[in-house]
Amino acid sequence: MAERRDVAVWLHDESARVIVGAPSAATPSRWAVQGEIVEEVGAGLWLKANTVEEFRPGGGQVNWLFKSSQLFIPWHAIVTIQAFEGGAKEIGFRPTPAE
Repeated sequence: MAERRDVAVWLHDESARVIVGAPSAATPSRWAVQGEIVEEVGAGLWLKANTVEEFRPGGGQVNWLFKSSQLFIPWHAIVTIQAFEGGAKEIGFRPTPAE
């Protein structure tokens, strides 16, 4: 049996907006998709995932859902890929406590 490759794929703002169908914004968000790599192909990768997470400036978060259980992500859309050892982990930004 092949080893699972659980990852978080961080996306460029404009590319993520195209993927989820969101309008452009004056201030970019940070975007991540957490899931399992199904297949890598020449133009990108197929990821088994449920949501695309948008982390908005100021601390807001939106989870974008899609109908398919697999999402194609082109290489040019990817900022970085974070690999997890031992299964999926919680990802994202946490607000810092007020001082």
